[in-house]
Amino acid sequence: MPTEVLDNQIRGLSIMLGALKAATGEVCKSCIGLEGAKTKVGKMVKKLGMDLDGACASICCEKTKADLQAHIDSLSKAAEDLQVAEECQCQKTAGNCKLGEACFVNAAVDLMKLIQ
Repeated sequence: MPTEVLDNQIRGLSIMLGALKAATGEVCKSCIGLEGAKTKVGKMVKKLGMDLDGACASICCEKTKADLQAHIDSLSKAAEDLQVAEECQCQKTAGNCKLGEACFVNAAVDLMKLIQ
């Protein structure tokens, strides 16, 4: 995997994590969708780390690998720091969702599929 692809995935995850962080301050904090998105993002970051190990073994220099690994580590920390309420439920089902038909949290994760 070329390093340009890894760079694009890192950028995409950064944007998605920013969106999810914004969602944690509102009604989405206690939404089961946010908990699922947090789990999915964590898996994406881990996979990105494994891809880095495989791709950079033959393609990039140690400095490039170290820079990419630093970005991935910061993404991992940001994903872990997402604040989700202990008791989560679907806020649409509970009648608390103010977003209507579209679920912002799930849409943010779906956008990441376009980058991969």
